[in-house]
Amino acid sequence: MMTYVKEFCLLMFLRNISYLVAYGQSTEVVITHPRDGVIKEGEWFTLKCRYNNRFITAFWYKNNIYEDYTYHLRRKADSKTGGSYQCRRNSDRSSSSRVEPLKMVTIASDMTLTVQVHSTTLLLGETSVLKCSSYSWRSDRDYSFLWYRNNFLIEGEHESEYTIAMARFSDGATYRCEQKLGFRKWISLDVSIIIKDLCSKPTLQADPDVEVFIGEGFNLVCLTEPFHENHPLLYTFYKNRDSLNFPSEKSSYAKEEATVHHSGSYQCEVTTRDSNLRKKSNIVLISIKRIPVSVPDLSAKPGNEVMEGDSTWLNCSVTRGSTPIQYIFYKDSQEIYWEYSNHSRTIHTIANISKSQEGNYHCAVSNQEGESLRYSKLLAVSVIVHVAGVFLKLRTNKKEILIGSSPVLECVLSRGTRPYFQWYFQQKALNNVSVNYNFSSDWRELAIESFQSQHQGQYRCSAINRGPSGMIFNVTSNPIDLRLPAQQHSAEMAAIIVPLFLILSLLTLLPVKLWNRKKADSSSSSRQQREMMGNRAESKSEDRPARNFDYAEIESSQLNVSSCAAAVYSSVKNTHTHNDDSKMDGSLLYSVVTISKPRNAAHSDGAPGTKHADQAEQQQSCIIYATLRHTDTGGDEEVDQDQERNVYANVPRKL
Repeated sequence: MMTYVKEFCLLMFLRNISYLVAYGQSTEVVITHPRDGVIKEGEWFTLKCRYNNRFITAFWYKNNIYEDYTYHLRRKADSKTGGSYQCRRNSDRSSSSRVEPLKMVTIASDMTLTVQVHSTTLLLGETSVLKCSSYSWRSDRDYSFLWYRNNFLIEGEHESEYTIAMARFSDGATYRCEQKLGFRKWISLDVSIIIKDLCSKPTLQADPDVEVFIGEGFNLVCLTEPFHENHPLLYTFYKNRDSLNFPSEKSSYAKEEATVHHSGSYQCEVTTRDSNLRKKSNIVLISIKRIPVSVPDLSAKPGNEVMEGDSTWLNCSVTRGSTPIQYIFYKDSQEIYWEYSNHSRTIHTIANISKSQEGNYHCAVSNQEGESLRYSKLLAVSVIVHVAGVFLKLRTNKKEILIGSSPVLECVLSRGTRPYFQWYFQQKALNNVSVNYNFSSDWRELAIESFQSQHQGQYRCSAINRGPSGMIFNVTSNPIDLRLPAQQHSAEMAAIIVPLFLILSLLTLLPVKLWNRKKADSSSSSRQQREMMGNRAESKSEDRPARNFDYAEIESSQLNVSSCAAAVYSSVKNTHTHNDDSKMDGSLLYSVVTISKPRNAAHSDGAPGTKHADQAEQQQSCIIYATLRHTDTGGDEEVDQDQERNVYANVPRKL
């Protein structure tokens, strides 16, 4: 049984192979003209027989009726031309050949067959009906219809109407219909159907489109161009394929404060209310980044100068940066405090500050792992200690200072920041221009170059400094009295009082002596005036009498009259011989003259005297004066005889 089945299968296989070989070698009818294969009534057409990929001379049959033996069959199309044509290599009908049915086409010149459609432009998703219509239809005939899209037969469509349901872009094409009756058919003109979208392809744009930082906002806009106002569009936004909103007519989606969780891929979709349209946009990737912190600023409240024992607040702040932010405080490059904060500033409090907490402070910030710290500028915090415990001491233990010594006073301060010192002597402030006082550069020491009695007295010093709010702190030292020893003080007082006493005595005796001298000069001036009047008259034409002289007594001697007179003239003459004449006018001139004392009263009035009186006159002493001429006397003005004169004023300038 099994053997029989195998033999039967083998025979069937061989039979199929032989059939395929024979069929592959069968003839084929080819329409060579017209080239498009559409044969129109009244036009010529040509048929050829192809065998093994070449055209041959063959026997031609129409509807199994012999037509001709020829290389090509040429006919003119008419209403009877349609039919089924075959070609054979020989006249034996038993030989297998391939039959090619000839489809004759008749196109009415009045274009009676048309494709009717309400609009050649369809919206995406719309439905439209195409009708194949002819004015010459006869309802009693059994017509069949064919529909073509872009010259390709639409299979299964044999009705006079063709429906485009839920129009898609692929439905946009050229359509035609064919009406067939027997071997005749009528072909309509092509109708182009355009499928137009309700809107353009949406485009999703993000603002900003470069980078988004935490805390900042971003906005998504779905851009599209609607083509029909009667079809409103609905927008839906997606993040990582999850919808963010219900479909709405709002074409934007905004986020005011972004976080890292808002990072992802975003897309928008455009739909219509009937859901016939669905279009998705491009994908936009949004990465939410942390805002890097700015360079911090460190400040101190109420200020960077703090009184000891008070509190200060160090404020580290940034102008931008995503939170949380790490804040670190340093003193002299040593970390002293750190914290995380969700604010743009943090405060580090230093309570009951002491001098040891004085130094340079700065802070650093960071808000991303692995990111380098950003540092503020240095802030110098000064702790001010008010002055206290000032003490004045003398470098030597002795408070009695020797004359001429150089004592040094030192103002010692136990505590206080940046003090300055003020010195007092006898409750009066000393300054750096005080005589015989020297101050050190910081005014902590006062040195007296040479101690004298005027330096005796009480000394004090005071230390002063200022607080941060303008407060002034002042503390005064103990007083120190500096004195001379008792013996040195008495000797110094005697050295001062004795010269003063002598000067006062001389000043007291001087008026008495001058009065006696004037009295003696007035008694002897009359005689000498008469003796010298003649000489004065002779020399008047040449010289004027000198006026405005100062004089001083040089010496006195016992000379006779003739000797005194000789001394007068010789002294003046000798003086003039040693002086330049150019110095006589307008310059000081010193002359040494010898003047005799005046005669007695009897001689002064011109009465003859006795011999005894003349002898007494000869024994009168002569006084030598030094005269100083201040100014020259100009003009010919006569000297008033009644005016009281001194003899030295009448000495002639030249002999």
